[in-house]
Amino acid sequence: MSSSELISALRDAHKAHLLQQLQATEHWHALMVQTSNLLTDIPLGTLVDQDSLVLVVDQWLQEALSARGLQDVISDVSHALWEAAEQDDTTLGELLREEHFEAILEQILKLQSLRERAIHSAMNHPLVSEMVSEMLYTGIKNFLLEENALAKLPGVSSVMKIGRKSMVGKAMGGMEESIRVYLQKNIRVTLKTGEQWLKKQLTNERIQQLARDGYLRVSPLKPADYMSMVPKGTVDEVVAQSCAITDESARLDYTRRLVSVGIRAAVASLMDKPLKSILDGMQISEERIRELTTPALARGVTVLIEQGTLEPFIEWVLDDFYQSEACKKIIDG
Repeated sequence: MSSSELISALRDAHKAHLLQQLQATEHWHALMVQTSNLLTDIPLGTLVDQDSLVLVVDQWLQEALSARGLQDVISDVSHALWEAAEQDDTTLGELLREEHFEAILEQILKLQSLRERAIHSAMNHPLVSEMVSEMLYTGIKNFLLEENALAKLPGVSSVMKIGRKSMVGKAMGGMEESIRVYLQKNIRVTLKTGEQWLKKQLTNERIQQLARDGYLRVSPLKPADYMSMVPKGTVDEVVAQSCAITDESARLDYTRRLVSVGIRAAVASLMDKPLKSILDGMQISEERIRELTTPALARGVTVLIEQGTLEPFIEWVLDDFYQSEACKKIIDG
């Protein structure tokens, strides 16, 4: 057998061996066990250069500035999830258990200064001013018309025996502008009183009561009941807007700075942790990971071989050595 024939035979045998190995669950299991034995107790920082990892992740995120390329995929996934959720009988109480609700409420109650600022901002919003002014005007008008308040004034009742409501309505029409002007001028005082009242009423005890009452009412309800009320097409519109907003945010220097800081903090936090401690913290064992992944890996390789995708790649990898001068020298020597 010539040297070229021997090299070709070795290459073919090597390829067949790899293809057979990669389709066996036992091979993947043994590979993961060996990897685990070698790396489980070694801090990740000794396996990966921190600066290099940060640089790669950060630069990749800087280049990946658009979510619109995946918009169709995101939309399809969103539709599938939405339709599945619409058929699900899970309640809000199951999604947010009472002990978790209480923990969130406890944190909210600590934000008193933020709560007071939110009340102040809300009560000073122009829309709230207009709404309160209109509510006060409507209340005054209804009182004067429905209770015939003007007709009951001394000296007025005698001239309003006939067509009482009509005359009161005319009188009210003449007063409309002056009432509106008065309310607009004094709305700040009214809103300030409202703000003080809200701050006084919204004590921690009151908020606890309102929140717990609300939780008891909504916990038996199902998200599916409300999701079915959402108009068709809403999911696609939300996905499109979300992708656009994400794209715009990704280009902001502010976002880039925060992402960069976050990446560095995450990588730095992982560097001192060995793989075993990370898995323990995630409450999953290496044995369970192997049970879940090895059959899937073996089956995935089989599918790739059946599709003719993997074999050309293996040939390319093997040819790099078997067609090299180093291999020829060994065979010829």
